[in-house]
Amino acid sequence: MNARAITVRFDEPAHDPFRRLESRQAFADALRSRPGAWALLGKFVTPGAMRQHAYEIRTARDPKDQPFAPAGAFEAESQSVCGEYRVYVRYVGGDAS
Repeated sequence: MNARAITVRFDEPAHDPFRRLESRQAFADALRSRPGAWALLGKFVTPGAMRQHAYEIRTARDPKDQPFAPAGAFEAESQSVCGEYRVYVRYVGGDAS
């Protein structure tokens, strides 16, 4: 039997996205304490919902996204991983000007 070397990454299952303003604020505050570090916001049911959440975090227009204000202070990336639609976010600082 010829065993091929493969890379396996062990990870916790994705959790539900932060939906309450208080939860989103706590998530944003945690990211501010570690600038540049990516964190998993959550998994989504459809790719469209995944992309929409990432967009809303980047633009911080909606009241529910004010913890991520000003626009551009956070990067958000959507990725499909093993059939899950995930959004990763990181704090990069900056301002809207």
